[in-house]
Amino acid sequence: MYQLIVNPIAGRGRSPQRLALLQREFDALGMPYEVYVTQSVMDGYRKAREICEADPACPGIIGLGGDGTLQEIADGMLAAFPQGQVIGVPLGIFPAGSGNDYVMSLLGGKKAALARYMKQRIPAAAAEFALSIKEKRLKRVDLITANGAAYMNIGNLGLDARIVNNALALKERYGRYAYVAAVYKSIARHSNVPLTIAVNGEVIEDTFTLVAICNGRYYGGGLHIAPMAKIDDGKLTLCLVRGMTRPKTMLIFPSLMIEQHTRLKTVSFIECEEVEITLGHKAKESEALCLDGNLYPQRPGQTFHFKVRPQVLDVFV
Repeated sequence: MYQLIVNPIAGRGRSPQRLALLQREFDALGMPYEVYVTQSVMDGYRKAREICEADPACPGIIGLGGDGTLQEIADGMLAAFPQGQVIGVPLGIFPAGSGNDYVMSLLGGKKAALARYMKQRIPAAAAEFALSIKEKRLKRVDLITANGAAYMNIGNLGLDARIVNNALALKERYGRYAYVAAVYKSIARHSNVPLTIAVNGEVIEDTFTLVAICNGRYYGGGLHIAPMAKIDDGKLTLCLVRGMTRPKTMLIFPSLMIEQHTRLKTVSFIECEEVEITLGHKAKESEALCLDGNLYPQRPGQTFHFKVRPQVLDVFV
């Protein structure tokens, strides 16, 4: 039996309406299912792990929510299977969040994802999505772990994480544009983060405006942070933005919208299989690690070990 995990507050409460559309399509195709509605933070993790442990042959877990919801579900699924083993239960993603960035990489680009899931096409998208599950159209993808916690899309430290924190308060008003609206509030209080980064046999010690550890290419509602990243290449893409002044940080996000940040001298990219990042002891106590929009408070001096888990999860497309 398929298991539908629904975040009822994702995307300003659009998940229940999209759930009804999926239920109609599942019923029409004779696909049995159960629905679980999350109640609190990490509830998606707990339920996904419980499902996989109770029924390793489950035909699929379907997540209805945004990238944060899917991060919890993927983390729970990975935790249910032994180290080095492919997750035995496939994952379906029916986007219902504010940004839905992972789906953009999954479907081949922002334009394709927005066309498929535009508001006017949601009933047709639900029918197409249900049929892809019925026909078992699968793509095997990578996950990244950060100190053991799995995520699907982007992990980040610095200005990005602060923006996510501010965006949480703006989602109700701005929806998928909350991230962009939060940029200006965060820049006004910006300070660079001291980090030590160990990657590919090299140690980099500097201050950074932001660091993104990427599996997918997009975040923040379609900002093209890592144009070269692929979700199935067995690599993570490290985007480093070295310390910038507050006025100059205003260049970063407009350039991300038109994919011109790659031309900035302060921006560089490194492909690797793992990376270790340590927060400097002079970092602010309020710094947090952000995984697909979910915030994890950290402390100065803490070390994060990011590692790719190649070809570990099957996703319906």
